[in-house]
Amino acid sequence: MISTQVYVEHPDVALTYTIRSLPDGEISVISDVGTDPQHDVYFFRIEATNFDAVESALETDHTVVDFSAILEGEDQRVYRIEYSDDAKLITPLITERGGLTLESESYLNGWMLRLQLEGHDALRELNEYAKKEGIRFDVLALTQNDELDDQFDFGLTVSQIEALVAAYRHGYYDEPREISMEKLASLLDISHTAISGRLRRGSARLIEETLVDEDPD
Repeated sequence: MISTQVYVEHPDVALTYTIRSLPDGEISVISDVGTDPQHDVYFFRIEATNFDAVESALETDHTVVDFSAILEGEDQRVYRIEYSDDAKLITPLITERGGLTLESESYLNGWMLRLQLEGHDALRELNEYAKKEGIRFDVLALTQNDELDDQFDFGLTVSQIEALVAAYRHGYYDEPREISMEKLASLLDISHTAISGRLRRGSARLIEETLVDEDPD
């Protein structure tokens, strides 16, 4: 078994238009929710500050034929999204070859996927498929083991990890503080709102997963 982290990008890969239209947003697949095998329906968690912009992007996205919000929060919503016939998909091939997609989230102009595959042959087959379809397919990390890679424990997204690590390394948590929120946002090439949200949500998730006892007694 191998664990790998890959970046995929193509204008026709599902939701790519929406990802590119929302540079401050975060989109992730809710992998533990069943899909509709007849209509390519999936469920996504979208974190953003402007959901009018989110829904405008979804309406314009040529890879989306229908969508609806099924859970609404202050800064995140869960959407049921049905793909159009124009959407390119790589995850069904992963499943067909006995692999698991452990995590899917928006990153840069595409998707960051964390996969568990049966071996290197499966990874080569995915790369060949991506090349044939004109999909950018970058292998960023590769580990061979018999256990799931725990690099991204605690429920953190790649974007949240990137923000938290950058903040730590550049002295945002030092006393006195060595970098401002504005400079940290500029360093990561995102807005002040985006970096603030990622640090806040990432810190909250770490606290919830590591310090809060689910049983108050």
